[in-house]
Amino acid sequence: MKYAYDLNYTPPVPTLELYLSVPEHDTMIGPLSGIIDTGADGTLIPTHYLNQLSATPVDDAWVRGQWGEWQPVLMYMVDLRVDAITVPGLYVVGDELGDEIVLGRNYLNRLRLLLDGPAAISELLG
Repeated sequence: MKYAYDLNYTPPVPTLELYLSVPEHDTMIGPLSGIIDTGADGTLIPTHYLNQLSATPVDDAWVRGQWGEWQPVLMYMVDLRVDAITVPGLYVVGDELGDEIVLGRNYLNRLRLLLDGPAAISELLG
């Protein structure tokens, strides 16, 4: 499946269309757009999406932001689906400040993914 880069950013950013749910619950939200960030260790989900799913924190942690500052965060467990590929029980950081889903390596390393910058296409490979 191919996904166009989001041209609302400069430079355009690679994205995937995804669906979120909480393990062992029927509620699913999506389609949502997730930014592919191969430099991020973990995946960030805005808390307003987690609240829609009635997700509850499963742990707390400290993360270091892009400027080197450490901050406390709450961790949640979600099932994340792109196309027919579901990664169950993925630990994600609840982002109280942002409005963008950021897909980090804890998710991306489970996919075969081609980022074709010149064509501005992300392609999920079989």
